[in-house]
This record gives sequence, C-alpha cells and structure tokens, in this order.
Amino acid sequence: MCNLSQGIKEQAYAEGTENGIAIGKQEGITIEKREEIAETIIKMYRKGYEVEQIGDILDMEVEKVREIIENE
Repeated sequence: MCNLSQGIKEQAYAEGTENGIAIGKQEGITIEKREEIAETIIKMYRKGYEVEQIGDILDMEVEKVREIIENE
C-alpha cells in the first residue's frame, strides 16, 4: 500500500474516533440530564406538587411525569 493511501486511512480512522468520542460524550450528557430531571420530578412530587403542576412547570407531558414517578 502506498504511503498516501495509508495516510488517508489513518486520518479517516482518527476523525472517526474523534466523532465517536464526541457522540459518546453527548449521549452521556443526555443521560445525565434525564436523570437530573427525574430526580427533580420525584423531589417535587414528594413535596406535594400535583403531577399536572410538575408537568406544567417542567414543560413535560403529564403522562411522562406519571411514568417517572411510578418507576421511581
């Protein structure tokens, strides 16, 4: 294999690796945010907020809020 094609292959591999790492970090952040929102919902519910109030405050569907509370 010539040096040019090997260099292109190595560059593509490096770019793919960087993109994979960036995507993984973003997914980790997304999961962390979801967990934080779920914790907030549980705290609000335990403090006496109605499910509808929580949904309104957090701009979420009431069914999704109920689902999070039920799965707690």
